[in-house]
Amino acid sequence: MRQAIDFYTQADLENFLFKLQTLIAGSSILILDQAQQRFVYEFKAQNFNHTLFQTLKQKVRANELTIGRHIIKDASKSIELLCHSHSIHIADQNFEGTLYLLHSPQPLQRLKQDQNIVSLEQTFHSQSAEMQRMFSIIQRVAITEFPVLVRGESGSGKELVAQALHDHSQRKNNVFIAINCAALNANILESELFGHVKGAFTGAIREHKGVFERAAGGTLFLDEIAEIPLELQAKLLRVLETGEFTPLGGEKSIKANVRIITATHRALREEARLGRFRQDLLYRLRVIPIFVPPLRDRKEDIPLIANYILTEQQNVFGASPKLSDAALQKLIDYDWPGNVRELKNTLLYALTMANEKSEIDVCDLPDEIIDKQHISPSNSIIEDEPLLISDKINKEMIRKTLIQYQNDLSLAAKALNISRTTLWRYRKKFNL
Repeated sequence: MRQAIDFYTQADLENFLFKLQTLIAGSSILILDQAQQRFVYEFKAQNFNHTLFQTLKQKVRANELTIGRHIIKDASKSIELLCHSHSIHIADQNFEGTLYLLHSPQPLQRLKQDQNIVSLEQTFHSQSAEMQRMFSIIQRVAITEFPVLVRGESGSGKELVAQALHDHSQRKNNVFIAINCAALNANILESELFGHVKGAFTGAIREHKGVFERAAGGTLFLDEIAEIPLELQAKLLRVLETGEFTPLGGEKSIKANVRIITATHRALREEARLGRFRQDLLYRLRVIPIFVPPLRDRKEDIPLIANYILTEQQNVFGASPKLSDAALQKLIDYDWPGNVRELKNTLLYALTMANEKSEIDVCDLPDEIIDKQHISPSNSIIEDEPLLISDKINKEMIRKTLIQYQNDLSLAAKALNISRTTLWRYRKKFNL
């Protein structure tokens, strides 16, 4: 074993690995957690098939690969490798591991890094400087197995970031499963996460596999992670610490082979300070944070996103009208507290109001866009402001208004004389 390589933070290691991938083409890289004897980082070179790579991992885990030249073979193929290994230490994570660099002298065609950037630009319909920085992080992080926490305001595209991480990872050919933790109550959420055996509780008439089992080999995205109850947080922490979970009512532990990506619009440090989120779980999930810029900070992307949405709706509306210069300027002037999701809903409204015209004009936009009558964007991603319930607005009134306007949020909010964001918060409070 050669001299250890020390890293102060996880980000330092990520930067090192990114440069290593760029400099040494045709190399596979593995990082083995010495304490738990499991791989926390896997990068498979393209000239490795699945069977060869699994054989390589078995030899690494069995400590059969020393520094030097090796021949790795399976039933159909063999490959010559030069093996280098280094112990590594990450100070702020108190992590001890071994990095294995396995280089093949065989030539290998590699995609250029800028091709990946172009792919991300097309996925997010963005060319802004803020998003370019995020794309660079996604590239470096995707090839790792470390947990990622995606932070961003509601509607900013956190799930799209999680999908991009999966699509650019070594797990891209396996399943990607997303679950919204805020949409399920505690009992259902526990079963959905870990599964249950037959008879585990009243109504459990058959065995159910949870997402940790269904996503085996792939990526599991847990959205709104801050909404998980404290008792479930403890069980999730155990999965991250041991790599195993037990279904509800079960006795046998199951190995969890998933890449974990979580997302929240809240600041988990503040949630932990307030006692609503476990601090030990926070540090397990927030190994690599990614922040999604709000739409108001990258307004140069609005024309690109708007054009994509309008083109996407062509089959639904039978036409694809363009935005007039004045209408586009109104969209750019607006601050979009609901981010890309609000922009899409606004354009759907405008398409309906345009009534097959060849051009969407200012008069086709919602009133709050025209007059800028919206709440100030929350600079508190930490926690929503208290919802002030008016005596005149109750659950039944909102329900009837939504039915009356066929769930058109813009029209319903206008009828109730509230903003779309306030309507969204009422709906969340009343579970509508």
